[in-house]
Amino acid sequence: MSFPLPQSLSERQSAILAAALAVFSEKGIVATTIDDIRQRSQASVGSIYHHFGNKENIAAAVFAQGLDHYWTRLIERVTPADHAEQAITLLIDTHIRWIVDQPDFARFLFARREAVSPDYDQAIRQRTGDYAKVLFSLFQPWQKQGLLRRLPMSLYYPVLLGPAQEHARLWLSGRAALDPRDAIEELSRAAWRSIASDAALALSLSADRST
Repeated sequence: MSFPLPQSLSERQSAILAAALAVFSEKGIVATTIDDIRQRSQASVGSIYHHFGNKENIAAAVFAQGLDHYWTRLIERVTPADHAEQAITLLIDTHIRWIVDQPDFARFLFARREAVSPDYDQAIRQRTGDYAKVLFSLFQPWQKQGLLRRLPMSLYYPVLLGPAQEHARLWLSGRAALDPRDAIEELSRAAWRSIASDAALALSLSADRST
C-alpha cells in the first residue's frame, strides 16, 4: 500500500496534517478521533475524508511527511561537504538538530509501530531505502579513495547514527537530561572513528598534531 500523500499538498491538506500531528502528540494516536482533528484543523469532516479517507490514512500521511522532511534535510546538508569527516559531522549535526527542532515529528517517527498500520510497512521500507541510497551515494567517492571502511549500505545508518539516535530517543522521552546539541561534537567524533579507514584516521591524527 502506498502512502496517501500527494506530491504537492494544498493549504487545506497541510492544515489537516499539522492538526493531526498536534493532536496525536497530545492525546496519543489511539485516543485521537477524526473529530479531534476536525476541531483542530477547522476542516469539515467531509473535507478530511475526501483528502485522506480515514484516521489510518491520515497517520500514514503524517509519517510520510515527517520522513520526507527528515531525509530531504539530511541530503541537503551533507551534499556540499568537501571531505568525508565534514560530511559525517554534518550528518550527525543535522540529524540531532532536526530532532530537537521537530520533536513531535521525531516522536511520531520513533513510534512507527504504533503510529502506522503494518499495511504501510513496504511503503516505508521503499521510501526509506530510496532516500538512503541517495544519501550514502555521497560517501562512495571517499570509500573508493580508501578513506572510509567498506561496509554494506544497510550498516552505514546504524553505525553512523545509532548512538545519536539512541541519545535523542532518551532525551525525547525525558530519560536523558543532556541536550543532544551539546553532544554533537562527541557523537560526530565517535561516528567518524567508527567508519573511517585506518589510513584516514592516521591522517586525521597527523593533522591534529600539527595544529
